[in-house]
Amino acid sequence: MPRALSKSFYVILLFILITANICLYQEIFAPRVLKVMVLEIGKGDAILIRTSNKKTLLIDTGPDAGILRALGTSLPEWQKTINAIALTSSKTSSVGGLSEVLQKYRVQTILHFGTDIPYGTSFALDSTRITIIAPDTVTISYGSTSLSISSTTPAGTFISDGKK
Repeated sequence: MPRALSKSFYVILLFILITANICLYQEIFAPRVLKVMVLEIGKGDAILIRTSNKKTLLIDTGPDAGILRALGTSLPEWQKTINAIALTSSKTSSVGGLSEVLQKYRVQTILHFGTDIPYGTSFALDSTRITIIAPDTVTISYGSTSLSISSTTPAGTFISDGKK
């Protein structure tokens, strides 16, 4: 004769199903926004951009493996792909964490500004336009909004729906 399942099993199952439903709802019906995160990584710079279509761009990787901690708290746990990395300088403070990022994430494209690509060059990721002005200086445009970030921009998250 089969053993009856306890009430606690059904309560836990209900909790898991409700949580999964909420996460799925947020992913599917969330408004399309650009999310720009200036990461706190110590004595270096890194900017993480998530486009409205969930594409990911990392600008610079900071001086060391501290970038992995920042990415771990900024990206969903299951995300193991970064669509592009843009390096604005060859200084250790900008590229020191690159090898660690490449070990943990699949990176589709790496762009080297100042050496392979001249400063002032713009490129698009989905409907987001990024211009690398100089080392550690970036302009990000989405819809009718534009955001300028430099090495003096404080760590934090900036969100835009593309409207003024």
